[in-house]
Amino acid sequence: MAAPKKITVASGDLERFVADIFRARGLEPGDAASVAEVLVWANLRGIESHGISRVPRYLQFIDQGDLDPAATPRVHRLGDALFHLDAAHAAGAVAMKQAVATALELVPRAGVCVGIVSHTTHAGAIGLYALRMAEQGHAAIVLAAGMPNMAYHGTRTASLSTSPIAIAVPGRRYGPLVLDMATAVAAAGRINQMKLAGETLPEGWALAKDGTPTTDPAQADIAMPLGGPKGSGLSFMFECLTGLVPAAPVLVRAIGAPGPRHNAQNAMLIALDVAKFRPVEEFCRDVDALATLMKSQARRPGVDEILLPGERGRRTAEIRARDGVPVSARVWQQLVEVAAALEVSLPRVS
Repeated sequence: MAAPKKITVASGDLERFVADIFRARGLEPGDAASVAEVLVWANLRGIESHGISRVPRYLQFIDQGDLDPAATPRVHRLGDALFHLDAAHAAGAVAMKQAVATALELVPRAGVCVGIVSHTTHAGAIGLYALRMAEQGHAAIVLAAGMPNMAYHGTRTASLSTSPIAIAVPGRRYGPLVLDMATAVAAAGRINQMKLAGETLPEGWALAKDGTPTTDPAQADIAMPLGGPKGSGLSFMFECLTGLVPAAPVLVRAIGAPGPRHNAQNAMLIALDVAKFRPVEEFCRDVDALATLMKSQARRPGVDEILLPGERGRRTAEIRARDGVPVSARVWQQLVEVAAALEVSLPRVS
């Protein structure tokens, strides 16, 4: 079945379709729904690199034994405001959603909660997890580290992860503000999307497998760190916090050990109960005032509007929730093939 040039799917239908795929591969219905929610959320916000285009890769994780569909993450509470969640190789979305729920339960006790998630797979767009905590009135920081696909500053080998960080705060006029960024100039998923689209990479984005600079996305194998030593330094420290603290290192095993690499990711969540410092509504009022002040600053030539962290994604989500989620022909064809192999019904498209 050939894919049409343009596909649009209602977000709810797309979620159910993706959940059906993962149920067919052995995930419990609730876990499959969690994975689908996280992937479609990224598409809703225009983050296609972390959306449903990841479905084939996640299925490969299952085939390789990196993702255990039947895994049950276990939470080890280390104090009133501290926990370690061993994901036991569960899907990243499953582990991270459980970690968020645990943080929300614990943060009112001490006003702050720190949790570490280990032994999981790709978590998706981590801004979602920070947003969920901000929606409950908490300031939140989420960071993750995983497999080496980025060069350390000054090297020409894949020695770090494009480790992301997300920071969210509650707000009212503009909604919660969410910063979600990789420590690379461009995340690996973004480079792959440009490869699929046949677009040329800007200079300084990537290296080829042999360590030479390239603008050809088909040759791009190693991402470059954002801000040189700044991005690589952040990624290095994220590995220390998320991997070495819980004794679940990723980079040392991936780089230094012989044999095949097994996908793994770790994460850290920090939730801060704003209400312990001041009334949340007063905080939100000040966030709104600061945001409004920033948006009113004099613009450089060619800049139509000053956008806040997460504002473009929020607007895109509002449009796509109403009009449907666009899916590229190439991604849709991949999903059609997956659905056929698993005997999963396709959603209605337009």
